[in-house]
Amino acid sequence: MQKKTVKRYEPNLVRSIHPRAYPQWPFDEPPQVPESSQPVYTISADVDQMVRMSDDVNLALDVFRPSSSGDKFPVLLSLSPYTRGLQSTNVAISQNEAGITEFWVPRGYVHVIVDVRGTNDSGGVYDDKGEKEQSDYLDLIEWCGTQPWSNGSVGMMGCSYFSESQVLAATLKPHHLKAIFPYDAFTDLYRNRNYHGGIPYTGFMWNWYSAVSNLNFGSGRLEEPAGIQKMIREGICYERPLDDEYYRIRSPFYRLDQIEIPTYFGCDWTFWWLHLQGSFDGWEGTGDIPKKMLIGPRPEPWRPFAAYQEEALRWYDYWLKGMDTRVMDGPPIQVYIQGKDVWRGENEWPISRAKVQKFYLGGDAGGLEGSLLESPPSGLERTYISDPKNAEYRHGKPKLIYRSDPITDEFEILGPLSLHLVAKSSCEDTDWLVSLFDESSDGSSRILTSGWLRGSHREIDEKRSKPLSPWHPHNKLIPLTPGKEEIFEIGLVPTSNHFFEGHRLRLEISSSASAADRTNFHDTLPFYTENTVLEGKEGSFIEISRV
Repeated sequence: MQKKTVKRYEPNLVRSIHPRAYPQWPFDEPPQVPESSQPVYTISADVDQMVRMSDDVNLALDVFRPSSSGDKFPVLLSLSPYTRGLQSTNVAISQNEAGITEFWVPRGYVHVIVDVRGTNDSGGVYDDKGEKEQSDYLDLIEWCGTQPWSNGSVGMMGCSYFSESQVLAATLKPHHLKAIFPYDAFTDLYRNRNYHGGIPYTGFMWNWYSAVSNLNFGSGRLEEPAGIQKMIREGICYERPLDDEYYRIRSPFYRLDQIEIPTYFGCDWTFWWLHLQGSFDGWEGTGDIPKKMLIGPRPEPWRPFAAYQEEALRWYDYWLKGMDTRVMDGPPIQVYIQGKDVWRGENEWPISRAKVQKFYLGGDAGGLEGSLLESPPSGLERTYISDPKNAEYRHGKPKLIYRSDPITDEFEILGPLSLHLVAKSSCEDTDWLVSLFDESSDGSSRILTSGWLRGSHREIDEKRSKPLSPWHPHNKLIPLTPGKEEIFEIGLVPTSNHFFEGHRLRLEISSSASAADRTNFHDTLPFYTENTVLEGKEGSFIEISRV
């Protein structure tokens, strides 16, 4: 019998009481939920409101609440510079991320969607998650918790920017904020968004700047564009190339231990290029609080953000309404095992039963292709030339490609991984871009994760580094000595994958990025460079977490 194809989502039914988006649960089968808020209310919309902040700046917001006179409900607050009106549409662009109002309000939640200061209809100067904007988080949460339709319990809803604001707000400990559900939330503005390993992350930043500009500058409604213009100028001109106080103020990474409320971190494995690391940092950086984490497949459709609304309901019903949802039962972590495409519960991160397996870079001499070996000979090396005058440079070439032997015993990787790169360059600086793939027997491949490092940023902070997770301070440049052998510890974003029989691990190393690959395009150094990778027993190797 032919297997029936089940359509997991329906774009025309995403914005509804029952969002047809995938996944809704971090499990292979929906869990048993003894109590759940039911969709019994119609929606009352109070749009285009202005709320005054403590410094007298007015912010624009829309309030969607259950039509039930005199009753009080928990509030879900959503904050971004993406224009609040977009959040009530089916427009499938990356900034439609506040969650599904039509799902939440009928179930007895108030949904408040806000334009952050200096965007759309809100006054003030945009601050890109800085101190002024964070102060607004406190004022807005206080406002939400004290309105006549509020029961005093506030949560937050939405992904990406909407989610980053959740984590930042939680570190400030506002009285009415009782729980958060940060899905897709990077925690380090420098390392996760602006600079990967010290290399400008142009692929994302230029696209994001364009989106923010289009959503704010075209309508003529923005009162003061100076804040957005300043952010774009500083980013495009690389005016802040090193990590400093500017980034630290906007990065909850450094104060995650201040979060005291229940927190449910989440992301998908394919978002290694922006948000994925933030979920792991959030899990490891928070203390002994009620917390959970899910890492799943890429949602379908990706936007509007409608995935996991059911799981978020189970979370907020429990923490904001006191209902018996059993959301805290079972393992606190749910991970989707790529390749096998199944969910599995875990009790910890990183996984203590994972064993470190080492593959050395080696293979036959000459050419751009080598091997990943468990027992290599000594004294091997491989050289490539990166030349910005060649057309292939704009396509991320040349690149070194290393493959393992075809797998005979299936195995799984789950956790952090890193490349110990021993190399020398003909220049005082060079860039290393590293990616790991699952390659099938027919030669097709699927990217699993990447890592990056500018050579002059190779300094390691031993105190912050963890096994297979090197941490670079990025606060000064240490030039290379041309022709001198150096060690570069390059962490790749953690991943999960089941490698089937006949598949191979494939590792790629280059010093430029393809301009056609938005998720992995970086503004690499435009130097003619001869880079030599030292291979073999005393040379370079990649370490993976094998379970």
